[in-house]
Amino acid sequence: MSLSSARQRRATAASPPSDDGYSKEAKDRRRRPGGDGDGEEEEGIRWFLPFLALGLLRHMSASSNLIHDCDEVFNYWEPLHFLLYRSGFQTWEYSSSFALRSYLYLFIHGLLAGPASLIFGEHKVRVFYSVRIFLGLISTITETVLVVALSRRYGKRSACYVLAMLCLTSGCFFASTSFLPSSFSMYALTLSSALFLLEKYAAAVSVAAAGVILGWPFSILVFLPVTVYSLIRGSFRGVFLSGFLTSLFLLVLSVVTDYYCYGKWTASVFNLLKYNAHKEERFLNPIYPLICVAAAAVIDSFPDFFHDKYSSEQSIFEKIAKGLRPLILGFILCASHSRTFSMLNGYGAPLQIYQHLEYHEDTGPGSVLCVGSEWHRYPSSFFIPSYISEVRWIDDGFRGLLPFPFNETLGGTAAAPSYFNDKNKASDKQYLKDIGACNLLVELDLRRPYPSRGSNMSTWETLAALPFLDREMSPALYRSFFIPYRWQSNNVFGLYKLLRRLRTD
Repeated sequence: MSLSSARQRRATAASPPSDDGYSKEAKDRRRRPGGDGDGEEEEGIRWFLPFLALGLLRHMSASSNLIHDCDEVFNYWEPLHFLLYRSGFQTWEYSSSFALRSYLYLFIHGLLAGPASLIFGEHKVRVFYSVRIFLGLISTITETVLVVALSRRYGKRSACYVLAMLCLTSGCFFASTSFLPSSFSMYALTLSSALFLLEKYAAAVSVAAAGVILGWPFSILVFLPVTVYSLIRGSFRGVFLSGFLTSLFLLVLSVVTDYYCYGKWTASVFNLLKYNAHKEERFLNPIYPLICVAAAAVIDSFPDFFHDKYSSEQSIFEKIAKGLRPLILGFILCASHSRTFSMLNGYGAPLQIYQHLEYHEDTGPGSVLCVGSEWHRYPSSFFIPSYISEVRWIDDGFRGLLPFPFNETLGGTAAAPSYFNDKNKASDKQYLKDIGACNLLVELDLRRPYPSRGSNMSTWETLAALPFLDREMSPALYRSFFIPYRWQSNNVFGLYKLLRRLRTD
């Protein structure tokens, strides 16, 4: 056998190059401007489909999402409520002695919440959900841009996989409408990544800067890759100048806003960095969409592991890999949706119970609502109707520092009350001493051997009670995932109650 004939046969076997869409050459052609000349892949997915699909799912999230962390309530919903209605709870982070939180983030949301409060008047719950819908809209827009950018760069199939995961994965569903800076950073990182794929490098860096300064300072690490690659790929001077000017403007705006609220010159962005990062909430929120992109890329490239570039025919393993791809994606989506459904049905009682308060105005004006060990599931003052004059904590054994109402006499947002500290030490003023002053009570009855406060039916009447999943007594598998026909029967539930003190003659 001559060397030339062997080379000829090798060349014949390798020609023509495979163009089934899975080869490296086919993917590279999609990424190059002009592609292979037909323009189909380069056009990508149009805007309407991802916007509609994501919009529907984000609206569902806005209307049914839980409040997963008490920091969301006391560090964001409560200060926003104070800015709108001049009442609400204050945490030590908002004391002017520490000034860890920037009011600029709240003011941005106040641009929508302010007009909504004027439109809906005393119906504060509607203002709450208006802000959530606004957050869902931002999430929808940024994720739509990401899907379209991915389809133009890597093809429709990968983009469709990402779209499916963005719609149905639990992390994206819950993070998309959470009122948290880490969710704001998620919007920014999603949009910044999309702009990078669209080769809008200056805009990508500007959005990244906004995500760090207005959102979550600790997310700066996840923005670094986009920023560095944008500086390399784009005009260094233009990209650097865009990011620098955006950062400078937002920092100045943040300092001016905080001076207006705290009554002194401070930089809350830098104050926050003085404290340990573990205090922060929802670490993974910023990167949930990128996790979906990475997972979709792995699933889409699965047949490549079995592709023979020297053969024009697909191997049996490559065909099997193509068949497994939708099954793997479907399994991930079903498991994630099952997790979402379990969370919403198992732990959705607090938001629903507090909405029952508006139906019991006959309790009378000046009523006092008391909350004990369930203070960390308090959904915010947006759920408290006007006939309730105050919400008070009662001592159920918690020895950490609880929020106090904003004190207008001490200066409101500029106040530095003496009962706040940064050691999480309880104040002797945080609990209501006279429990007899409580007209209404919210508590969780897990039916333990020891009696709950509301179990005394001679003192309290039950106005509303909803099932609440008892995670300690329920099996891990059934409490984590909703399994049809088994979830209800295999889990253990307590009762989340709204109680009213019986009137005495």
